[in-house]
Order: sequence, then structure tokens, then C-alpha cells
Amino acid sequence: MLKAWLVINTFTNLDKLKKVYKMLQNSFIEHNINLEIKKAIDIGLDVDLSLSKKPHFVIFWDKDIYLAKRLEQLGCKLFNSSDAIELCDNKILMYQKLQEGKIRIPKTYILPKTFEHLGYTNLSFIKDIVNKIGLPIVIKEAHGSFGYQVYLAKTIKKIKEIINKIGYKDCLIQEFIKESCGRDVRINVVGNKAIISMLRVNNNDFRSNIGIGGKGISFKPKQSFIDLAIKATKLFKLDFAGVDVMFDKNNQPIICELNSNPLFIGTFKVTKVDLSKYIAKYIVNKMK
Repeated sequence: MLKAWLVINTFTNLDKLKKVYKMLQNSFIEHNINLEIKKAIDIGLDVDLSLSKKPHFVIFWDKDIYLAKRLEQLGCKLFNSSDAIELCDNKILMYQKLQEGKIRIPKTYILPKTFEHLGYTNLSFIKDIVNKIGLPIVIKEAHGSFGYQVYLAKTIKKIKEIINKIGYKDCLIQEFIKESCGRDVRINVVGNKAIISMLRVNNNDFRSNIGIGGKGISFKPKQSFIDLAIKATKLFKLDFAGVDVMFDKNNQPIICELNSNPLFIGTFKVTKVDLSKYIAKYIVNKMK
């Protein structure tokens, strides 16, 4: 029998994540595989970490890149890989990769690096960016989840306030795609196949995230949306992902973000399609 781990974050304790973990465990039980939940503190914190008994594979449902890379160095097979997770978790790296792959994204500007004891002492470059993409603009911290580290600024004064509040953390500025304000499509991809999608709509916020008031609706996107989502997952070498795709003024797709550990509870509620079953079947086939 294959020995498998589901690696989760040591500190996150959200009910919606627990439901995802349970769904994954149940789906692997159908293949006679016990998916054992592990946290970093369960595995070990030593820099020279060693494992007496390695799992046959690991589903890495965390963003702890250091732990992921340690496990790979020890010969563990990870779904998704540490490289793929790192690209998705850092929005700056993510957009650079998408640009490299000639995948359509909003016009994006990376703020220059600063440090904790300095902050942004000169924001003169903001006017140049606004002159190119107009107002309002979107500001995103490089690291963040559930839309909480994403901001909308309608004036240059507000842009500066947000950036100064963010402080020394890496962030970027993007053009605001007004046609997709409060709505996008979440396309769930497994093994480079689009499994199920939903339209996310938020009438009270420019962010469509369900966790901050968005509503999920069962939705069949146009083939151009599916093709772009799959092209992105192939570029990132993702085994599975939730790809968020926006609409432009011509109703054509623009990639918003890729999620290496998608929270598929929302999709399940509106479609009754259990993505964990597809993930389990894909991984079992890959391990044969």
C-alpha cells in the first residue's frame, strides 16, 4: 500500500480548509491510500532533516517553500512541486512567469525593493505609472490569500497611503480591468484538463473572492478561457490549480492569478463536483 502525506500549514485552522483536507482523505481512501495529515512540526524542523521512512508521495497543501524544498531534496515526490508553489505564492514571480510565457495579464509594474528600516522614501515613480495605465489602479502585496492583500486606489494620494501602509513588503501595481470589476471565472484544472468552473460575482467589492462576500455560480466558460487557463498551468508545471480568469472589454480572457492549492469548497457547493476525486485519480495514475 502506498504511504502518502497531506502536508498542511502548522498554524492555519480554518474550517473551510479542514473540509478540503477531509475531502482529499476520503477520495484517496477510495484508492486504498491512507493520506496522513502532517504539519511542519510533525515532520521536523532541523536544517539537516532526515526521514527514516519516506512517503511514496506528498500532497503539499501549504506555502512553506522551505519545507517543500527540504522534502524534495530528500527524494519525496510532491504534488504540486516546490517550484510551482513558489511561483504561485509570490505574485511578482507569478506575473513575471506569465509574461515570459506570453500569457495575457493586466499591465503590471513591480515596485522597487526597499527595506524595513527605510520604507518608500521616494514615490515619484507613481505618477509615471498612473500616466500609463490611468486610475483607479490595483495594488497587490507579493504574498497574500483570499484577496485580503489586494487594494483598489482611486487617487494618487490613496496609492501612496496604501504603499506606505504596506511598508517594506514587496508589492506591485496593476491596471484595473473595469469590465471584470467584482467578477471572474475560477477554472479548476487537474492534469492539464479543465474539470469544473464557476463564475464568482461580488456586487459590493472589486474583488470576487467568496471569502470576502463573493457568490459562486455554476458556469461554463468559453473555450478561449479554458485554453488560456490550461496554457498557464502547463507553463507552471502544475499538477492541479485553481486559475482565476478575468473578462476584458471584448469579453476575452485575462489571467488574474493561479492558485497551487485551490480552496475548492466554493466550487463544490455550487456544482456538486468534488475536485478531490479528480486529484486523487490523477495522482494515483502518476504513481503507477
